[in-house]
Amino acid sequence: MSGAIVDRVWKAASIRMVGDGISAGDLFAAQREVTRWEQWYPFWAKRGDEYEALAREAVARGRRLSAGELFWQACMAYHYAQFVWFHDPPTRDAGQRRKVELYREAAPFFDPPAERFDLPFDGFTIPGYLRVPRGGAGRAPVVVLLGGLESTKEESYLFENLCLRRGMATCAFDGPGQGEMYFQVKLRGDFNRFTSAVVDWLATRPEVDTGRLGVLGRSLGGFYAVQSAAHDPRFKACVAWGVLYDLSYYDDMHEPTKSGFAFVAGYDDARKAAPYLKQTVNLSGQAEQVRGAVYALHGGQDDLIPPAQVDQLRKDLRQNPHATFDIPKDGDHCCHNLYHVVRP
Repeated sequence: MSGAIVDRVWKAASIRMVGDGISAGDLFAAQREVTRWEQWYPFWAKRGDEYEALAREAVARGRRLSAGELFWQACMAYHYAQFVWFHDPPTRDAGQRRKVELYREAAPFFDPPAERFDLPFDGFTIPGYLRVPRGGAGRAPVVVLLGGLESTKEESYLFENLCLRRGMATCAFDGPGQGEMYFQVKLRGDFNRFTSAVVDWLATRPEVDTGRLGVLGRSLGGFYAVQSAAHDPRFKACVAWGVLYDLSYYDDMHEPTKSGFAFVAGYDDARKAAPYLKQTVNLSGQAEQVRGAVYALHGGQDDLIPPAQVDQLRKDLRQNPHATFDIPKDGDHCCHNLYHVVRP
């Protein structure tokens, strides 16, 4: 069973890992050395510690850009160490905290740097990062980036760079059930309120133009993006990078994804989590409220989210003249196997 889990994770995540920044060399080494599931976390944690040591050496030598890249590589190693480690919460939590610490070290060395914010909201603190392109004329348009089930703000660095090179500022944050916020509040049905609170804060920043505002979310983040755009008309554009409409198919979901949804919702039993998740993750009555432009990207070979989910969103957006559905026939989940084409 341990080996079967490893095989399933490699099949589902290996191309995504390279697309998100894991080096091909590290991936090949892991595929050689990690043959049992219990080896997964230790392998990637060790890689993270090695990158951290290199980063600190670069800092000592005054090599700031290299230090930022190496701290981020360390962060990503810990991210992928814990990203589906739902069966061992203490170890997963430790990996999350290490990831956060390493990204904090990297952030000021990025070009442009990532500015940390901690926004009080409803008795919680929303953590995030703002990056603004250098040398632009006037205030920059801004895109809010939302993670998915096991994605967090730290994972979006390379995608941020794509946006920044195109003149867009980026704002990535953790919402309920994600990253740092998981320790404060679990998955809940009003993620959009947290997104709007971040937009309220962005509206106070002179560097960005919230009159030119977009939101992008991947996988479960695609659900959050559509929900956020439905409830906040300030979003002029919305990207669902992987279309998740609801969790009506939760009972038939593969492991470890099913356990992951239960985990971020605060349940230790996937079956007990089912009623809450089916009720909470549902765009019915919300998606049709989106008035801005929508771009929905979904892989034709996605084996994590069934095609009926795309059909339902398409139905709800049939009155929106600015809704575009892009379904590459050979794309896997979120078209990660086509990342070099679809992400730009």
